[in-house]
This record gives sequence, C-alpha cells and structure tokens, in this order.
Amino acid sequence: MAQSAFSRWANQFRRDALEDGMMLLRKHLRRVGLPDEPEKLIDGTIMYMSGCCAYLKIDGHSIDEFLAMQLYRPALDANSCYSFTFNLLERTFGRIITPLHAKYLDLADLHDHPWDDFKMAGYSDFRVARLDDDDLSEDEIEDIERAITDDILFDYAEDEVDIWTDRDTICGVLIGYVAYVLPEDWEA
Repeated sequence: MAQSAFSRWANQFRRDALEDGMMLLRKHLRRVGLPDEPEKLIDGTIMYMSGCCAYLKIDGHSIDEFLAMQLYRPALDANSCYSFTFNLLERTFGRIITPLHAKYLDLADLHDHPWDDFKMAGYSDFRVARLDDDDLSEDEIEDIERAITDDILFDYAEDEVDIWTDRDTICGVLIGYVAYVLPEDWEA
C-alpha cells in the first residue's frame, strides 16, 4: 500500500527529531515557556498537523505546500517565519509553522477539534514566536492579533467567544487564548 503524504511527513519529522536528540524541540519549548518534554511536542505536532490537514482538505486545498513547511528544522524564509505552538493543558504540545497571516491554520476549527486520545478538544492556549528566535516586533504582534481575531470571528460572533493575548509573560512571544462565552454571560 502506498504511504500517504501525511504519513511520510510524520515519519520523517519523528526520524529527524530522534536523530537530533530532540535538541531543537527542547530549545523551542524553552523559548515559548513550555515544559522540557520534547516527546509531547513530537506527538502533539503530528496530532495538530492531522487536524490542520483535515481542515485544509475539507476546504478543498492541497496539503502539499503546508506539509513542505513543517520540517523538523524549518526554513527561515518569508513563507514560514512563525510558529504557533498549541498547548493542551500541558498534556501535549503541537508546533505548526506558518506565514504571518496564518493562512493554513483554522484556529476556530482547531479550538473545537476533538482529540480522542485525551478526551478533550482544542487547546488551552497557543504561543506565537519567530522561527529565528528574534522577539516579535510591535507591528508583528498587531498583525498576528488581527489574524487571530479575524480567524476566530469568521466562525463565531463577537458575543460568543472571548479572545485575548498576553504580550508580557514571555519576552518576544505572544500567548493567545480563546474561550466560549456562556449563554448566561451574554449581555441582554
């Protein structure tokens, strides 16, 4: 049986991480303020990538360009300058490489995506960082915040979700949060 493009990517990502002794992943976890548990980042990246690829396919897009960006050691170019690292209550983490406009991510769909292995959905937060380890500039932060808001509000009304970001906890890294507003909290 022919191996799918996603399976080939996942196997290569795992092999590259193990060959490197997961050093790049450890560095990344430190950079974005998450625990030094690179095994969780390997498995979680593959898990979150499966969700991203599913939504790209549902929307009728090819996953080839997206998979090409998701190297263990990503290229530092204009098409892949940022990482979104998803945190599922520190049970797993997933690093997705994306351009500034995050065109391959559907943050709203990922927020609702069920992860059967964890009997949970979505993410508790995500961290956005530059791949070159430079700090995000004020302009980049504003552009990323706008992309996050536009993505979430494409699927939800403003009174259905709270979206907020933290620019201060980790120097040069943006932390994003999305939470549902419960009906009893809706303004009349």
